[in-house]
Amino acid sequence: MANFFEKLGDSISKGAATVNQKANDLMETNKLNQDIKAAQAQKEADIVKLGQLLYNFKKNPGSAEPDYDAVIADMDSIDAKIDSLKKQLQDLRNEQICPNCGSAVPKGTAFCPNCGNKMPVPEVKPVNPCPSCGKENTPGDKFCQYCGTPLNQEAPAAEAAPVVEEAPAAEAPVLMCPQCGTPYNEGDKFCQNCGKTL
Repeated sequence: MANFFEKLGDSISKGAATVNQKANDLMETNKLNQDIKAAQAQKEADIVKLGQLLYNFKKNPGSAEPDYDAVIADMDSIDAKIDSLKKQLQDLRNEQICPNCGSAVPKGTAFCPNCGNKMPVPEVKPVNPCPSCGKENTPGDKFCQYCGTPLNQEAPAAEAAPVVEEAPAAEAPVLMCPQCGTPYNEGDKFCQNCGKTL
């Protein structure tokens, strides 16, 4: 009986850790989106300021030419900040951007499902995924840094992935690429594995 309660306690702890992590991810996503919007608003204000400087200069031809460089430099720094924030958001969502069409594509996808462009191969880093929450940990860690679950060092990351992929497959009909047999989602225009037009 004690074993039952121990397992129940572990299950509740794991569930609470997962909910907590998802809540933290959601808060971080919202914060990044707010920061991006604020930076975009500042850039729009700089564009208006630049236009006003140009308008005033053209309206008064005898006046000294204004210093556009300071406003442009501010806009460049805002662009760099926006790019950095968008990169953080992509990492949090585990996405990459298609260099051809700009669509958000899950990391590890071989071809963009929107335009069929071959996606760049990401740099492979050694990871130690948690079997409970799925978060990446440093190789060699014995316990998950996020939820405290003991980590199985011998289990490869590929073993956890099929469990996640099989659950949605039971709910909806599986669509398979006619060329390579890889499952794809309804609405995909190209196979993410071989690039065949669907």
